[in-house]
Amino acid sequence: MPLSRLPGPKDLPALSLILDDLGGPAPALLALALGVRVSTVRRWITTDTAPRPVMLALWWLTRWGMSAEATAAHNTAQLQRGLAEAWQREAEAARAELSRVLAVGDFGCANDPSLAARPAAPAPRPALQLVKAR
Repeated sequence: MPLSRLPGPKDLPALSLILDDLGGPAPALLALALGVRVSTVRRWITTDTAPRPVMLALWWLTRWGMSAEATAAHNTAQLQRGLAEAWQREAEAARAELSRVLAVGDFGCANDPSLAARPAAPAPRPALQLVKAR
C-alpha cells in the first residue's frame, strides 16, 4: 500500500536537517514553492518544525526520501522480473506438455486438437448458367 511508505511522525527529521539536506534554500524560495508567505516559512524555521504535509513534501526531496523512492522502485522492478520469469517458465512447461500430447495423440481423428489441422475448404458452388428466355 502506498501510504505505508510515508515516514511516521517520529521518523521525520527536524526541519533544519531537511533544509540543510536541500542546500539551505532561502525562505522566499520555500514560500514560493510551498504557496505560503515568507513570514510563515521564517516562523517554521524559528520553531524548527512545520505542518506535517509540508514536512512530507520537503522530505521526499531529501536524500532520505529519494532513497526510499529508489528502493521502492528497485523492489517493484525485482518483483516484476520474478513474475515475468515465472510466467516464462510456465509458458515453456505448457509448450512442452502440448508437444508431448500432440506427439502421443496424433491419431488423425475428426476432432484432432492439432494446431496444424485446418478445416477443409468448402466445395465450390457450381456456376449459375443463364438461360435465355425464348
